[in-house]
Amino acid sequence: MYSLPRIVVGLSVVGFAAALQEHASTAKSCSWSPLLIREHQLTCTAPPLLPLLEAKPRPATLFNVGTPELMKEYGERYEPPKAYDLPASWEEPKQCFTEFCLYSNPDVDEGMSLLTTNRYAYLVATSPVPKSAGIESTAYRAAEVPGKGVGLIANRLIRKGEIIMQRPAALLIQSTPHLDLDPELREEVYQSAIDQLPAATKARFMSQMGDTVYDRTEKNAFRIYLDGDRKHSTHLGLFPEVSKINHDCRPNLHYRIANLTHTTVAVRDIPAGEELSVSYIYGKSSRSDRQSQLHEWGFNCTCSQCTLPARESGASDVRIRQIQALEEEIEALMSSSSSSVDTSNKGIRPEMGGKLVELFLAERLDAYLAPSYTRAALIYSMFGHEARAREYAGEAVGALEREVGLQARDIESMRRLAENPKAHWSWAVKVTSRGPGGGKNKTQGVAK
Repeated sequence: MYSLPRIVVGLSVVGFAAALQEHASTAKSCSWSPLLIREHQLTCTAPPLLPLLEAKPRPATLFNVGTPELMKEYGERYEPPKAYDLPASWEEPKQCFTEFCLYSNPDVDEGMSLLTTNRYAYLVATSPVPKSAGIESTAYRAAEVPGKGVGLIANRLIRKGEIIMQRPAALLIQSTPHLDLDPELREEVYQSAIDQLPAATKARFMSQMGDTVYDRTEKNAFRIYLDGDRKHSTHLGLFPEVSKINHDCRPNLHYRIANLTHTTVAVRDIPAGEELSVSYIYGKSSRSDRQSQLHEWGFNCTCSQCTLPARESGASDVRIRQIQALEEEIEALMSSSSSSVDTSNKGIRPEMGGKLVELFLAERLDAYLAPSYTRAALIYSMFGHEARAREYAGEAVGALEREVGLQARDIESMRRLAENPKAHWSWAVKVTSRGPGGGKNKTQGVAK
């Protein structure tokens, strides 16, 4: 795969849902940064991935700190961690320094190792982790891809919406030891973490790009927040099977991470012979911005979108600017009327939502369609356009399932809108407006 740290991309209709009286709500999200996660690079805080669990601590004990070298290096800094009892299936920590310890459980799916605090080990150990799932392994194959190394190629037609992989993390590392440990010691601790995994999982980890365990971690990890902005929440998550999926600025897969599980879903039909791809960055950017982001991490993208002829590339950049401007306009107009229904002649126009979807489709932004379909469905419903409201609400349901999952907060609202627009809260709220004299005048006819 490409030599590039992974990122986690969040999608939401930021501000739009609240402006629509919280009926079209979405989870908080942020622009996630690549892996080198010094504090100045933490641009925002993600919502909690795991629920905050309270537990009664047992009396703290000094865990086995492992090798004499560890104790010699960190003996003066070491403090016994606040101890929470982990389930019996989890092995007692073998190495500790300050409050961070190595935990492992070979029976969590295909094995899991943690380098974290006792509290976060408890959160992980007591939270449900889905089993590995996805389409049959024969539906794709690993193969050399020119200029990219190993990638995954479809062996059959993969339909839009099919789950390619659902994989729990094999390794979780808290960001502090990743950044602060002495390199030699860090490699020793990381190797110990990998050695706790079952042989097959260890082999998959070691097959990833990189010369050392640290190097493989640095080049293939995803940033995960286990508990919002609480101390030590930021972790590096390793999903070895996923690491063979290469980058494309117009990917055919969307990925999400929830409950320590990485899920990739086809966002369009993928014919046999096509490479499977995700985007390592948020694709709704101009070519120069995308190249700048990727160059920052030593990566030269040669995907079909980045190698368009100059005229087509320029047209693409124009569409990106139009998308950004239209989204900002919709956000501003809806936010201004969030406390009450806007009854002025100014503001949202029914064609704005459809135009936004049109631009997204023209740009082949198949992995990011949920917000635009949701906007369009609601706007058409607000103006009483029944057929279009149904159409876009139905598309929104499918996009939300692919991009967020069945737990998406807008999904039930979109289902209700697709089934019966006239019973939805948004129906025809913009059909009437106030005339110059203050009386109500009909300004938009309800579409039949």
